[in-house]
Amino acid sequence: MLLDDPLPGTIPLTAQEKVRFTELEAIVETHLETFLSVGRALAEIRSRRLYRQQHATFEDYCRHRWGFSGSRGLDLVRSTSVAEHLRAGPAAPETGDAPLPPDLSPATLRPLQKLDPPLQSAVWRLASRVGKPTHHVVAKIARIVENAITEGTNGTGTKSTPPPSEKKVFLVSLHRLSESRVPAYLIVQGIDENKARKHVAACQCLISRCHEIIEVLRQQFPEL
Repeated sequence: MLLDDPLPGTIPLTAQEKVRFTELEAIVETHLETFLSVGRALAEIRSRRLYRQQHATFEDYCRHRWGFSGSRGLDLVRSTSVAEHLRAGPAAPETGDAPLPPDLSPATLRPLQKLDPPLQSAVWRLASRVGKPTHHVVAKIARIVENAITEGTNGTGTKSTPPPSEKKVFLVSLHRLSESRVPAYLIVQGIDENKARKHVAACQCLISRCHEIIEVLRQQFPEL
């Protein structure tokens, strides 16, 4: 099969999606040095699965189309999400007190990805008070905040984990879904547009969760 040939069994892109896909790829190709523009484009490509005709997963798309790993693509998307949150708060262009530096890199924001948005803002403000925020400074402050939260929640200094029952329910459901052979058209038969919209959102959320699990598993087991 040629690289441009659609994958079998996939939903073809609409004419509007094809146009938007081309526009977004042009951003990645032309502004690779500007990670915010790239991150926004990759985020939309990933959330709408605009890569689906030639690539089975977002990871495959990043690797074959752009030459970087899926984890790097996800890192760009997540750091962009953090930056967008900061630009709406402490780094707001006109009203913020902790602006983003013009040469900001994804690595600088990476330590904030695991924090809740209010804590992201607080850590960024603190890092900006020290001077120009760097990855080292942001990571150090974020680590202090994470340790304080951990110690405050369970008193042991160890990260909390979901109860075994919750993990079991999720994983069992995941395996049942993956093993189901019921045709997609039968699953969605008879639903209205409102329910269809909710199902699309739920499926996209599940896809994102699965990508996160795959990423963590590959970090723990590089041979996978």
